[in-house]
Amino acid sequence: MKNHLLIAIRVFGFLLFTVVCLPSFSQQRSLQAYNDTIDLYPGIPQVYDILANDSIPAGDTTKTVSINVINGGGKIIIKKTHDSTWTWVFTFTVPYWGYGGELDGLYRITTMQNDTSSAKILFRIHDKSYSYLDINNVSARFCSSGNHFFYDSAQYEVPKGSGKTSIFSNSIWIGGKEGLNGLHFAGERYRQGPGSGPANTKPDFYAGPVMDSAQYSIYQDTVWNYIWNLKLSDVTYHRLHYWESGYQPIHDILTWPGNGNTALGQAPRLAPFSDRNADGIYDPFDGDYPEIRGDQALFFIFNDDRGPHLESLGKKIRVEIHGMAYAFDMPEDSALKNTVFLNYKIFNRSQNNYDSTFLGVFTDIDLGYANDDFVGCDVERNMYFGYNGTLVDGTGQPFAYGANPPTQSVTILAGPLMDPDNLDNPRYDGTGNQLCDFSVNGLNFGDTVVDNERYGMQRFIYFNNSISGVPFYQTDPIYALDYYQLMCGKWKDSTPVIYGGNGHPITGGYGPACRFMFPGESDTLNWGTGCTPPNGLVNWTEETTINNPFDRRGVGITGPFTFHPGDVQDLDIAFTWARDYTGHSTQSSLAKLRLMADIVNKAFTTNKLPNGNQFYGINDYVQPSPLEVQIYPNPASEVIQIKLGQVKGSAKTTIFLMSARGNLMKTIIVPEGQNQIQVSISEIPAGICFIKVLSEENMIVKKVVIIR
Repeated sequence: MKNHLLIAIRVFGFLLFTVVCLPSFSQQRSLQAYNDTIDLYPGIPQVYDILANDSIPAGDTTKTVSINVINGGGKIIIKKTHDSTWTWVFTFTVPYWGYGGELDGLYRITTMQNDTSSAKILFRIHDKSYSYLDINNVSARFCSSGNHFFYDSAQYEVPKGSGKTSIFSNSIWIGGKEGLNGLHFAGERYRQGPGSGPANTKPDFYAGPVMDSAQYSIYQDTVWNYIWNLKLSDVTYHRLHYWESGYQPIHDILTWPGNGNTALGQAPRLAPFSDRNADGIYDPFDGDYPEIRGDQALFFIFNDDRGPHLESLGKKIRVEIHGMAYAFDMPEDSALKNTVFLNYKIFNRSQNNYDSTFLGVFTDIDLGYANDDFVGCDVERNMYFGYNGTLVDGTGQPFAYGANPPTQSVTILAGPLMDPDNLDNPRYDGTGNQLCDFSVNGLNFGDTVVDNERYGMQRFIYFNNSISGVPFYQTDPIYALDYYQLMCGKWKDSTPVIYGGNGHPITGGYGPACRFMFPGESDTLNWGTGCTPPNGLVNWTEETTINNPFDRRGVGITGPFTFHPGDVQDLDIAFTWARDYTGHSTQSSLAKLRLMADIVNKAFTTNKLPNGNQFYGINDYVQPSPLEVQIYPNPASEVIQIKLGQVKGSAKTTIFLMSARGNLMKTIIVPEGQNQIQVSISEIPAGICFIKVLSEENMIVKKVVIIR
C-alpha cells in the first residue's frame, strides 16, 4: 500500500453512565431494551433519548447504562446531557469528510435488581461529500472539495467492477501574483501538508461557494459537502412531466443549487440551469431544469477561502470553483466508454488582480501496481499519460493488471482564455503551414472570432514519490512556491527544466530549457524548446533515458493569464484509459491510447460525438425546435388560435389541453402540413390551463388564462 495512504480509523468506544431517576408509576412487567437507529451528520451534535422506546420495570430508581460503538471509519463522541435524564448527545467526528455508511453500536441496561437487557444501535452516517460517476466502463469517486479518486485507497476503477484502478489522486492547482503582495496559491496533492502527515487532513480547498467569512459554519459545511448526481434521463423526465398534477422532482433536481444565498454573501447564480421564464430564479416547478453534460453528471462547488491553506501554506486567492464531472453511456465506442470528463468554471471572487496566473492539473497515475510505471506526454494531443515500465504489471497482486497492462491519460481539452489582444490569432502562416506558437495545441485560432483563443497544455512536468531516493528537487512540492515554480517550468531548486535525461543538468539533461518532459517525438515543430531542435536526442522518453520505473506523479499546466476580479475561466479535462491485449511491448497500449485520444479530442472540439449526437450541455441534445408555438388571444374566453411554425409535411403533431391539476380535457390531432388551428375552449372552466404541443421531435407547454 502506498506510503501516503491514510489507514482507516478503527475505533472502539465504551461509556458507562449511572442514572438516578424518579420512581415510575407505570405498570411495566419486565426489562426490555429495543434497537435504536440514530442519524448523524459529521460534526453536528444529535440529542437522542436512547431509552425512550425501552420497557423499564416500575419502581427502579437507579439504572446503569453502558454504550459501546464498534466498527471503524470514524469516531462517535457520546456525552450525557444531564444526570437526571435519559438523553445523550451523539457527535460523529472524523478528521476529514468522505466517510458515509453505517456504524454499529450496542447498549446494555442494568437495574438495581441486576436485571439486564441489551439492544443494538445503528448509526447512519449522512456524508454525501462524495459520489461516483459510473455510467460507463469507469467508476470514479469525486469529492465535493476537489481532491478526487481516493479516500483510503485508489478509487478510479477501470474496468468498472474489476477491483483494478489506474489513478490514485487528482486535483487542481491555481497560482498568480498580486502586486506587492506576491504569490497567492491554492493546490493539493493528498492533503497531507508540508510534513507529509495523514492524508486528507490538511486541505487548501473546502466545499461550498465563497461567502462572507463570518457566515462559514459547520452547518454550511454540511450543506455544501454534497455532490449532485444526475442522469440525463432524470432531467429529461423532469422536462416532460414537471407540469403534471402530483409530480415531485427527485431530490437532486429539487435541491439543485441554481441560486446562492446573497444574504450570506454568496453569488446570486451558481449551478447552471435553464431559466424558462427568465426571472433569474431556479424553480423546478416552473419548468426550470439543471443544465448538465453527458449521460451522467456530478456537480459540486469548492473554494480556497473557507479555511487556511494547510497543504501548501499559500496565501488565499478567494477563488470559487464549480466542477462538473460527466461521462457518456456509449458501450459501442471504446474511447468514450473509457473516458471521464471534467469541466471547471473558476471564479475570481476577490478584489485582486492576479497576473502570471497558471492552472495545473495534478494527477498521480497508478496503473494497478504503482511502483513499475513510466510517464510521458503528447504535445500536440494536449495530454500526459502513465504507462507500464514492464511487460507485466505487478507481481500477481489482485489489484495489478498483469500482462498487457493498460495506459491512462489526462488531456487538457481546453485551458483558460488567453489575455485579449483584439486579434483573431492565426493558426497557419501565409503558405498554410502550422505556426510554431500557442496555436500548436490551443483552440479557436484562426476562426474569425476575436479574442476567443484558449490555451492548450503549456507544460508537463513529472516528479517522484518523496521516499524513492531521487534528488530532493525532483520530489513532491512542499510549499506554495514549490508548486508555483513547477507550473513555471522550474524545479524546487529553481533550476529550469531542460530537455533530456530527467530534465536537470545533474540527471542527464542536455537542453535547452523546455516546456514538456518526455514528449517522445510528439513535438514535431520543437515548440516546447522555443522552436529550435534539442541539443541531443529528440526522441526523449523514460525508456531512452534508461530510467527504472517507479511511482510517478505529474502535472499538466496551462496559462499564463491575468485574472481580474469577477473573471471566470473554464478548464476542460478528459481522463482516457486504453488497453491493447495483443501487443508485446510497453508501447502497445500507448499506441491505442493515442487513437482513443484523437476520438475524444475531436468530439470535444467539433461538438459532435461518434454516434452523431452533440457533445455539450443538455440543451444541445435537442436540435433547435421546428415547432414554434404562438397562442392568442391570451387571456381568452371562447376560442384560441394555436399557430405552429415550420411544421414538417410528415410530422405528426398532437395538442393536449390540460387542467392546472394535470387532467386531460381535450386532445386534437393536427393534420399534416397545417400550421394553424382554432380550438374552442367554451366548455373549459375559467382559470389556468396548459396547452401541450407534442411533435415527433419536441414538446412545448404553454400556459393559457381562461376568463369568463
